[in-house]
Amino acid sequence: MLKHLSITSARIKNLADSLQLSFYSEEQSLSPKVFSTSERLPFAKAIKGRFRKTAEGESFGPRWSSHWFRIDLTVPNSWRGREVHLRFHSSSEALIWSEDGKPLQGLVAANWAGPTGGPEEIRSHHVITRKAKGGETAVFYVEAAITGLMGFGMTDTAPEKTDPGFVGQLKLCRIACFDREKWDLYHDLRTLGELSRQLPDSHHLRMRAITAGNAMANVLEMDDRQTWPQARAIAADFFTKNQGARRFQVSAIGHAHIDTAWLWTIAETIRKCARSFVSQLRIAEQYPEHKFACSQAQQLAWVKHHYPSLFAEIGKAAKAGSFIPCGGAWIEPDCNLPSGESLIRQFLLGQRFYEREFGHRCREFWNPDVFGYSAAMPQILKGVGIDFFLTQKLSWSQFNRPVSTTFMWEGLDGTAILTHFPPADTYNGTCEPAELLRAMDNHKDLERSNEGIYLFGFGDGGGGPTSEMLEKLRRCASLDGMPQVAIRGVSEFFERLEKDTQDPLRWVGELYLELHRGTYTTQAANKRDNRRSEEALHDAEFLAALAYLAMGHAYPHEKITKAWELTCLNQFHDIIPGSSIHEVYQDSARDYAEIFSLTQSVRDEASSALYPKSKAKGKNITALNTLSWDRREVLDLAGGPRIFTAPAMGHEVQAASGAQPHIPVSVARSGKLWVLENGIIRAKIDAAGELVSFVDLASDRECIAASTTGNRLVLHDDLPLDWEAWDIEIYHLEKAESCVAAEPGSIILDDPRMAKIQFTRKVGKKSTLVQTIIMRAESNVLEFSNQCDWQESRKLLKVEFPLDVRSEFATYEVQFGHVRRPTHFNTSWDWARFEVCGHRWADLSEPDFGVALINDSKYGYSCHSHVLKLSLLRSPTAPDPYADRGQHHFRYGLMPHQGGPQAGGVVRAAAQFNQPLQCLPSSQPCDESISYFRVSHPAVIVDTVKKAEDSEHLIVRLYESHGTRVKAELQSDWKILTAHVTNMLEDLQQPLEITDHGIPISMRPFEILTLRLKMRPTAK
Repeated sequence: MLKHLSITSARIKNLADSLQLSFYSEEQSLSPKVFSTSERLPFAKAIKGRFRKTAEGESFGPRWSSHWFRIDLTVPNSWRGREVHLRFHSSSEALIWSEDGKPLQGLVAANWAGPTGGPEEIRSHHVITRKAKGGETAVFYVEAAITGLMGFGMTDTAPEKTDPGFVGQLKLCRIACFDREKWDLYHDLRTLGELSRQLPDSHHLRMRAITAGNAMANVLEMDDRQTWPQARAIAADFFTKNQGARRFQVSAIGHAHIDTAWLWTIAETIRKCARSFVSQLRIAEQYPEHKFACSQAQQLAWVKHHYPSLFAEIGKAAKAGSFIPCGGAWIEPDCNLPSGESLIRQFLLGQRFYEREFGHRCREFWNPDVFGYSAAMPQILKGVGIDFFLTQKLSWSQFNRPVSTTFMWEGLDGTAILTHFPPADTYNGTCEPAELLRAMDNHKDLERSNEGIYLFGFGDGGGGPTSEMLEKLRRCASLDGMPQVAIRGVSEFFERLEKDTQDPLRWVGELYLELHRGTYTTQAANKRDNRRSEEALHDAEFLAALAYLAMGHAYPHEKITKAWELTCLNQFHDIIPGSSIHEVYQDSARDYAEIFSLTQSVRDEASSALYPKSKAKGKNITALNTLSWDRREVLDLAGGPRIFTAPAMGHEVQAASGAQPHIPVSVARSGKLWVLENGIIRAKIDAAGELVSFVDLASDRECIAASTTGNRLVLHDDLPLDWEAWDIEIYHLEKAESCVAAEPGSIILDDPRMAKIQFTRKVGKKSTLVQTIIMRAESNVLEFSNQCDWQESRKLLKVEFPLDVRSEFATYEVQFGHVRRPTHFNTSWDWARFEVCGHRWADLSEPDFGVALINDSKYGYSCHSHVLKLSLLRSPTAPDPYADRGQHHFRYGLMPHQGGPQAGGVVRAAAQFNQPLQCLPSSQPCDESISYFRVSHPAVIVDTVKKAEDSEHLIVRLYESHGTRVKAELQSDWKILTAHVTNMLEDLQQPLEITDHGIPISMRPFEILTLRLKMRPTAK
């Protein structure tokens, strides 16, 4: 062989490609029949449809429709002793069923360009028999779904269009003899060719692969099979002699990352699960070493319901170790937007499902494709029995890539968890030599760890590993100069990693993804419904638990569990972020309607049991408070504003007329300005609807920076480089237009308890926003209530407040606490966070004074220098061309306070802004009141009260919200009989002392504490 390396490498590739042209030596066309429907029918119903004749070449549509093919076949007698396949290619996804209704094999025709363009892109065959007897007959049904592996929506957003030449064309329906000898020879040549092309030029293994491949080419005569064994012997000699000594260890794990919804709906995901999972069972039969990880309990629950025979097969494979349920969560959730309790419920649902169905809990959280991870996560993960965390998404960051591969991730409270980023930077590996080498070379902690994980298999749209991938792994497992690759289970890898890792580095705080910042804002209605569902479940569980304990009312476990399952489902990392197609949000809206119906039913039934006289037309009001501190506030009721009071997590009966304000609200016109004042704050508003002055009267501090105005509605061009629904680019800050009021505004309410001024603003070219500025008596929050008809395209609407406050950081609420982020752009790590996620509030404070911006349904914030901003609405065009167009109602408020956000009461104020007191008519006498739960320290919040999952006790979950060490007491007007600490899965851990005053508790900063209580509903 002369030194013409690139030419020789091409020679090897061409030789392999010539073998790939057909692995089938003989074929016979079949005569299928088809039944078409727009519905996703169960097998038993579909096979009763009206079938007609069809043939190769016919096209089927429209998109998302279903087409059931009946195939009758007979294996020719002349094929005796040969391997026989059914070949079926419908240019779509499909599932082969047996005649008696068992799923047999998933079929995939990808509609995207994979990394190699090779044959693994299509799974278009099913093995009928490995060794035919001749004369066998069989009947198969094929359920073809008119969608590609990656759905629709990223490039073609018109849902009514389907290209029949691309998706839905029946290209193959045949019975064929498979040439296993050619298959094996092909993979020898292909692997050598990939080594010769993908390894670095100086890599010694590349040279040896070229030499071996060239020797095979010199021996081979394609038309003379007598030469094939000699050529394969050369390959075998290469793979044997180039075994290396102990090297970096790669644990390869098969995976099909199936987005629970994205460019397809949940209904299609259910079928994707069946297609992907049954295919992995078939692959494991052919490759005994194969292991497949499935990381979402909800998907397995769907399979159990819709495909019971397949679920039974999965159960057997799980016991054998080839099918590995993992991850611990109900779905792979977004970790920025859901509340802390929602994230706990992901694992309560998921871990209980895995334990019930497979006999174990998971020790790893598997969430590779999520757009950043809250600093609250390590404590939550440890609390639900998780010891290890895996993701690779931070490798997508725009400016600063992860500095470690294996490290300890420390959260808000100091809890740390062993974390691993797959060093190949993919969860869709195809087992190319270059990827396997990257799994070693890209590892950033080789001085501390000799282990890495490699996830392989087609994903996002499912599909999973293919036979081609397993063939490559067999040949590349132990080559010199490459990592040692072995297929291992999830637990085995993490146990090896834990044992092997020495002195890991520690990352403190959130894992912020420097990308996909638009997901904090896109699909605003969906995000609003998410927050309302979390609040509705909070209240429903609290009232149901009280009714159960006090009145013996049956606890509606089934309704509450169903509502939580739907809530957690819609927190999937392509639903709640706003990155799915239009149909997904139509489905999600129906889910939220069901959640609200279920929770309202629970609330009504519990309230009727707790307050039986509330149905009567009494002259009094029962004011119900579901938050854990005493409250007095103005409510905006149909009969006008009223002031009511209620004790912590309890109720008080009072006159329906309510109380009188200590100081009435005043509203007046002063020159060109509107002036609102209530004795606590004073606001001056110009004719444009902007805030020219906002004064905290107790400190006489002006909140608005000099020569500026607050409540500036600003419209930005929103033209991201790639991912429209996902991204906001930093250059959006460079171009903006103000949206001022078209008219000077008018007073629409002037009451001692509340005043309202209303403005109408033109927003962009097509949109209108009606804004009502509200001041309530006895409140330091100035409220802005907005009704927007939003019809813009590729625009971003923000509200800005330039504050007369100086700080190098702003504070943002996250799950079970808050984080501080810089207000400057000193480094790339700082300016990468030009848009960040916050929950109900963000705050800019000096040591003695600050201002908070609170909201009722938004998550996207930013603060640069002294300008605090809230992102309100976006209007991307892909994958949903109608995203956010329509009517929106949202509220935000500006709140000055003494001290920082902790001492200033921001946490409580934001919670009250989202969850006002609730009123029920009552015939009970006034002043009748009770507090079911309260805490003696303002930093400690009772977040959740529910009935225990498996006992008659109550579960009470608290957290420390200020970031301080606290000694406090949990108190109740009911008798507390016993108290135990549990983990977040409600496993008992230790008993607690009970005193005459309550339960003494000590909490570290941001600690989450879960208690199990036995109580008697009588006064102490």
